Parts: sequence; structure tokens; C-alpha cells
Amino acid sequence: MKKYEVLWIDDQADDQEAFSEYASRFEGINLTSFKTAKLGIEELHLNIEYYDAVILDAKGYDESEDEKTSFSGLNKAIKKINSLSHIKKIPYFIFSAYLDKKEHASIRDLLSDEQIFLKTLDNESLFKALKTAADQQEVTQLKHKYHNIFAICEEKYLGVKQFKRVLQVVRDIESPENISNQQDALSPMRKILEALFKKLTNLGLIPDEIQNGMGKINGASIFLAGKNDNYTYHQELINPVIAEKIRHLLGLTQDAAHDEGNKLGVDTYLSKTSNTYLYQSLCFSMLELLDYMKPFIDNNSDKALNQLKWEMVQSKSFSSNEWIPGIISRIAANNYGTFQPEDGGNTLTIIPENILKYALLENQNIQVTTKQSPCGTKTYIDEIKLVE
Repeated sequence: MKKYEVLWIDDQADDQEAFSEYASRFEGINLTSFKTAKLGIEELHLNIEYYDAVILDAKGYDESEDEKTSFSGLNKAIKKINSLSHIKKIPYFIFSAYLDKKEHASIRDLLSDEQIFLKTLDNESLFKALKTAADQQEVTQLKHKYHNIFAICEEKYLGVKQFKRVLQVVRDIESPENISNQQDALSPMRKILEALFKKLTNLGLIPDEIQNGMGKINGASIFLAGKNDNYTYHQELINPVIAEKIRHLLGLTQDAAHDEGNKLGVDTYLSKTSNTYLYQSLCFSMLELLDYMKPFIDNNSDKALNQLKWEMVQSKSFSSNEWIPGIISRIAANNYGTFQPEDGGNTLTIIPENILKYALLENQNIQVTTKQSPCGTKTYIDEIKLVE
């Protein structure tokens, strides 16, 4: 069944649950309701491309629920919808229980050019007209063509906030001749990945300490690939092909976030290249990822079961005054260091302040003492001693 997102302005929407339920279950029409014309139009202005159509009650609240209901809100709403036609000419329909009454004949005359449907009597006609008009819209057609990709923008997945970002990726695939300033288009892709990692954390597929820690984006991709040595994996978390897609997307979009790039100089490369093939390849990778993630999330929605797929490796216990010998195996560009104990135990992080304080270098031998986090799940470096 095709799905439609419809903005509905009606002061009594909460009292029409049967109508909303029928529209959703049997017509594929999801109604997002607002009690005042002011709030509804503000939402439409922010997210007009997300919606396929608008339903307007004839008589209702204009700016506040403290007002008496009137027809003034309807007139303002129609004017505002028409003023947004340069962005999207969205179809709208008047759905009223009042306009068939004799006392409202003058209002009907003023609305003679509008599509008016009477509640209860014209429900089926409204649904048919709405879907017919929506199906002529470019964005609606794209939403139906890329169903899983846009469905993941629903609140129970990544959220409506990602819709515009996903829409731009789809448009650039559909009309590559219109691609411009492609280097700036990679940052929204990174935002989509961030939203995905947040959702997977909520589902227990990424540990909270990774999502809430330093380098959480890279850490999330490494964890999903099953390559974090601080955890034991009891089963595969995600298809390895998808894990590689994530790594590839993240590597290029992260690099492009810096004008000169960290390693690859992606921003500079894209600004100078005469084609859009690299950017298009990333768009296709993103579509592949999102198409995979919609059913994946549906089939892996039990957080408790997901958390059984992995567990943190218990760090070796050291007394607080025991000096542990080892080597600085790496110092990253952000000045965070990695300490590898001599006995091959789990690595520990050296914060930038200590890297600078002791003028530490990669491959340098040092000794450290440790302390436990208050929750007892992490081990931190407490003191550092240089080895001569």
C-alpha cells in the first residue's frame, strides 16, 4: 500500500480517532493534526516537502485555542499555502461538517473555487481526491519509488529531521545533472549516519559508553564491524558488507568536514574535479545502507536481545599503586594517546593533557598506575612515569 503524509488542521481532530484510524489502516494516509491554523502553517512552512497534502477544517481556531472558532483561520491558511507554491504547490482540501448548512451559504460562495468535502458523507471521495492529487507531486512519486529509504525518516526510525537530507540524496541520484557544490553535500550524509548510530544505540546494538564517549562516530562504526577488542561478540551484529559501506561513507564524509581534509583532502578534490562520480557513488552507498536498515531495525527491535549479542571484556585488575610497564602505541591527530601494556592486556587511553605534560611520543616506553571509574566498568590511567 502506498503511504501518504498529510497535515491536518482541525480543532476537533482528537475527537475523530475513527477517521484517523481508517485513513491510516485502509488508505495509507498518516494524519498529523494541529488544532490551530497558526501551528499547522508553521509546521508546513518548515517541512512542506515532507507532506503530500493538507486537509483544512473550515471552522476552527486561528491563532489560539482560547479563541472562539471561526472561518478566519481557513482564509489565512489558504493564503499561506498559496504563498509557499514557489517551494512546492501542495494540494489542499477543505473538510467540514458545517458548510452544507444554509447559514453558511455565503462562505460556500466565497470558496466556490475550492475543493470542499463534507465530513462522514464525503470521506471516501476525500481520500480518492487526495491520493490522486498527491500522486502528481514529484516528492510523493520519489517517496513511493524509494519506499524503505523514506520510511526510515519516520519518528520510530531516524526521525523526520532526516527527511530533507535523504530527499537531497535521492534527488541527486535521480537528476545528477543538477548536482552543484557537491563537497558541501557530504555533511548532511554524516548527519544521517549520526542519527543512525543514535538509533542503534537506543536498540542496544551500540554500547552507551561508545555513543557517549570521545570519537563516538568512528567508535560506533568499528564496534558494528565487530572490531572493538574491548568487547566479546557472541554473534554478528550487522552484515559485513553494510559495515564496510558505513566505514566507507564515514571515512569520506568525515574527511570532507574539514576544508583541507584530515588525510584524503576530499573537500579539495571535489571542488576541483570535473565530474560528480565520487559523490554519486556515495549517494548510492547511502541508499543501499538506508534500504538495508529499515527492515534490519524492524527485525532487531528488542534491546534486551541485542545486548546479549556482545559484552564488555573485563579489564585485568591492578592495584592502584602497581606500576604497569608498556608502550605508547599511537598518538592520534587530536593528541589522544593509546597505551599498550607490556603483558598484552587491554589498551588504555592517555588524555591530551598528559601527552603534552610529559612530552610523550609514539613507541615510547612508560609506566602507569590505574584507577577504576565510579561505575567499575572502565579503567583509567592515574599516574605516568617515564622510563629512562
